[in-house]
Amino acid sequence: EAVVSTQSTGMGLHFSVIKLCQSFILWVGHEEASMNTISTALSLPSRPVSSSRLLGNQEWTTLLAQKLAAKTHHQVFIFAGDLEPDEVPMCEKIIFQKLQQSPEIFLTT
Repeated sequence: EAVVSTQSTGMGLHFSVIKLCQSFILWVGHEEASMNTISTALSLPSRPVSSSRLLGNQEWTTLLAQKLAAKTHHQVFIFAGDLEPDEVPMCEKIIFQKLQQSPEIFLTT
């Protein structure tokens, strides 16, 4: 069963999480929904996090997927619209704050 949670920031960034069994999809972008980049990462016991960009050219999505997979031990899919380079650090900060404050939005047991 998928559970969807959507958040908006005052900066025009929007986040949606689709929580799945031992994985989640995180969409990040502006109001207009688009998926210009898709990246994924997987954390396996006793192995480094494996990641790949499947579509697009937003390199930050692969790094974010790696960080989230390492922290959550879940497979992570990042679907992203185009963000400006100066928006990426704030985007990551908001996501990790939300993960710390409300892990149930992202994680299954």
